[in-house]
Amino acid sequence: MPEAFKNIIDYVWSHPEPFSERQLCRVDSLVLSQLSYFQLPSVAVAAWGWQGIPIHDLWRSDWLDEMTDHMYDPPGARRLAAALAASPRFRDVRIFGYVMQLDQQTQMQFSAMSFGLTPDETYVAFRGTDNTVVGWKENLNMAFQVQVPSQAQALRYFERVANRVPGRLWVGGHSKGGNLAIYVGMTCQPEIRKRLACCFSHDGPGFTSTMLAELDSRGEEVAVDKTVPKSSIFGMLFEQGEQGADVVRSASSGFAQHDPLSWEVDGCDFVIVDRLGRTAAYLDNSLNAWIDQATLAERQRFVEAVFSIMTAGDKKYTHEIRTDWRTTVPRMARAAMDLEPEMRDVMVGELLGLLKELAPGGE
Repeated sequence: MPEAFKNIIDYVWSHPEPFSERQLCRVDSLVLSQLSYFQLPSVAVAAWGWQGIPIHDLWRSDWLDEMTDHMYDPPGARRLAAALAASPRFRDVRIFGYVMQLDQQTQMQFSAMSFGLTPDETYVAFRGTDNTVVGWKENLNMAFQVQVPSQAQALRYFERVANRVPGRLWVGGHSKGGNLAIYVGMTCQPEIRKRLACCFSHDGPGFTSTMLAELDSRGEEVAVDKTVPKSSIFGMLFEQGEQGADVVRSASSGFAQHDPLSWEVDGCDFVIVDRLGRTAAYLDNSLNAWIDQATLAERQRFVEAVFSIMTAGDKKYTHEIRTDWRTTVPRMARAAMDLEPEMRDVMVGELLGLLKELAPGGE
């Protein structure tokens, strides 16, 4: 990464003001969204309940491996944990209401945690897609389902938290977590929405035109702050004209820009650039265009085809597909060839084009 590059870890170290002195900003939102990926151990009983534990309690050598080994960058996650434990701004913030659920039958991957910033201010963070194949299947299901299970679960969770805490609310998340944050903001009870300051989506997928029509019919408005990296992939999926996103400069390239630790920070904000890269343009102009014009049945067939290829290697976790690629890739290739010709043509044309954009050095 560039020598002068500063990310959210640097932000945590260099901004000690407690939340009682400086209000939550969108960099704070990304910090807490990243923390929501930590898998808290069952012995952290208070965090699973409503009593909560201070963030600094996470800095335990016997917890760190369990909490971070599954993440995209475990060493980076541990550096973030160390910074948070030492930070006057974050160390006494309480984590409560932690939940983690994985349901193979309903194809739901859901996790969330809440943060007591001050006695009258709460931030709710929804975890993005984890490394389970089921989690990625649920993401794809957004192409043809008006409401996926994690969206329904997120709404129940958010309203339950809102009914237990006083004062102002924020909600946010990274990747799928950002989609859930906007969804609950637009669908929660009116009396709760009045307390909601902002919904933050950090490279979270958007909504299909069908879903937008359903949400627009409610006539509700909510403040949304959406940020995407220049080579956004997930944040441009299903992009159908939601409120414009700010484009953040990243120290990585291609797919790796999805990693929050690669986003560049300047002071209390991100470094913003003036345009998206080729990847975002490709998704917006090609794959999203196909999804929008396809029937729900065609979308479902496409998603099931993608999932059949992903599961052809008989793996439950995405990292297993990568590490055992000599076995999984040939099986996935054979599964793709077994598709009906029309679906195979769409699959090959769209996904190969996307893979070119994901190559190192792509924008």
